[in-house]
Amino acid sequence: MKNSQARLLRWLGLMVAVVFVTPGIFRPLAGHPLELVNLVFHETGHVLLAPAGATLMLLGGSLFQVLVPAVCIGHFWRRCDHYAAGLLCLWLAQSWAGVAAYVQDAPTRALDLITGDPDTHDWWQLLGACLTPGCGHLNWADPLGRLLMVVAVLTALFGVLLAIWNDLQEL
Repeated sequence: MKNSQARLLRWLGLMVAVVFVTPGIFRPLAGHPLELVNLVFHETGHVLLAPAGATLMLLGGSLFQVLVPAVCIGHFWRRCDHYAAGLLCLWLAQSWAGVAAYVQDAPTRALDLITGDPDTHDWWQLLGACLTPGCGHLNWADPLGRLLMVVAVLTALFGVLLAIWNDLQEL
């Protein structure tokens, strides 16, 4: 009886987490609460990698935004806590979706950045934006963003499966 109650609570918790995170995956820049959490780690990545040069400093934001939840997943994975690791995969998926949207915004720089200056857009700079027509690789922004969105969705699906892994093995 106790095991079935625990299973039910895990499944209910997973459903709540999926309902909470899914809008942040499919509409990543629409004001989801996890965006603020991701922003803290994004900006921390810039600061921590600033001494490593301009390219790594620019990449550092997006890198840390996905690295922090990935490290948390790794911690619970090592402890064989598949449920917690699976739930954290949902956070990672939302973070990947946010990076995907940021990458896709590079050509237009329509997002409101905390600096207020569209020229500080990380991915606009990383993809080689310059004033000469035909220079840079801003045409890579959409396919790269789409690829990262696929990674986000696959991460979320993997997270759900990981969260129920132990329950599936008992069936």
